[in-house]
Amino acid sequence: MSQPSYRPPALASLDGAREVIDGRYELVDVLGRGGMGTVYRAIQRPIEREVAVKVLRRGFGGEEDRRATRRFLKEARTIAGLHHPHVITLYDFGETERGDLYIAMELLPGRSLAELLVSGGAMPLARVVHVVDQVLDALHEAHVHGIVHRDLKPENIQVGRRGEIEDFVTVLDFGIARDTRREGVSSSSTTIEVAGTPAYMSPEQILGSAIDPRSDLYAVGVLLFELLTARTPFVTERGVEMYTAHLRTAPPRLKDVAPALGTVAGLQDLLDHSLAKAPADRFGDASAFRRALRSVGGMAPLGARRQTTGRASGVASVNDDGAQQPTGFELVAAIEPADAPGAGELLEQWALDLAEHGGTVRERRPGQIHASFPVTQSVTAALRAALAMKARTRTQRQATFRALYLRVGIHAHRDVASRLCEEAPRGSIYVGDACLGGRDADVADLRFEPSGELRIRGLGKPVRMLQLLSGR
Repeated sequence: MSQPSYRPPALASLDGAREVIDGRYELVDVLGRGGMGTVYRAIQRPIEREVAVKVLRRGFGGEEDRRATRRFLKEARTIAGLHHPHVITLYDFGETERGDLYIAMELLPGRSLAELLVSGGAMPLARVVHVVDQVLDALHEAHVHGIVHRDLKPENIQVGRRGEIEDFVTVLDFGIARDTRREGVSSSSTTIEVAGTPAYMSPEQILGSAIDPRSDLYAVGVLLFELLTARTPFVTERGVEMYTAHLRTAPPRLKDVAPALGTVAGLQDLLDHSLAKAPADRFGDASAFRRALRSVGGMAPLGARRQTTGRASGVASVNDDGAQQPTGFELVAAIEPADAPGAGELLEQWALDLAEHGGTVRERRPGQIHASFPVTQSVTAALRAALAMKARTRTQRQATFRALYLRVGIHAHRDVASRLCEEAPRGSIYVGDACLGGRDADVADLRFEPSGELRIRGLGKPVRMLQLLSGR
């Protein structure tokens, strides 16, 4: 019996009008096509926001259709559960008038790492450290939530400019990710599941064995090797040979494929550790990998180095005579959406929360408020003000049934606090931690976790820190 053919949504009807799906998303052009469907550039009506809309390719019939639907739903749930600046943001999920499922996501600037490798070849070490550090940051967030990506490769990593940050990284495509909290580390089925892209698969992934976050870290090792040399460790067009190489063959030495890098202190050891055949011989988690990456050759991520020189360090300003002058803390908070009914009233209530905790409101804009805290106050005061604002926002949302959300950035300098606020997922508080060293009157109330979380005495939930901008 012939299978029904799939026809992706047209970009224009006979009268020249673009197709609008679900009454909200006007399809503009095709960004890409894959095995599961088509990704479109679209305009979200009526707010005129550019988005990426992924429409599930269905119509295969039977079990294949059901499997594709389950995978699509799992991808939507996975992305929706992750809130991190280096993980793509999910806006919406729904069904078109013709019954096709879709995901609406942020439309990212820039190009994929795969495109950058094709056009520019191998990258300088400093740029590689900057990019891979962000990839590991995103993976740490996923792994903390029990998510193993399983298909990390250059095509699934987008690189573009975000504010003043060059090469800002976003990890995409969680379509075959495994939620180890729900599914366990391996399938309970007697059928061996081999999922991923052969050139980047870990040995345990190839064997269908139990996997954990260290499988993703192997893929990062492959990616690191490729960014440095413009080739993957193993090069063959035959899948079986690729699998065998991952299982049995030692990766080539840097001195043989990129002699200039062979002398960089610690770099070969870093690759050896990340590409170890046995998971137990690799880095234990993404944070450990990041620390080792940053120590290679005395390198540090570009964004981090930018925050550790001059005034941008966040620790103190500098007078004309060179003496350091302590500064206070800046807090920038935004309501999403800025034009929501009741947003102005909520801003007034936020101002009261800020004043109660020692802050001074410096500026108000539609949907945004900026306050400063004097040097005599600890950053804990700003954090407690932000948490009070968050609780007030949640109360108003529950009372009015309106979708109101808070974003907060805290740093010793306003421009950084503003960027932290912009990068924070809705409902989040981000803190630049480079400004905390040694100046807090009640620093005993604060504890930094290796995971990049800031815990405050008396609070059950940690506050997230944006490490790239903070300089750690």
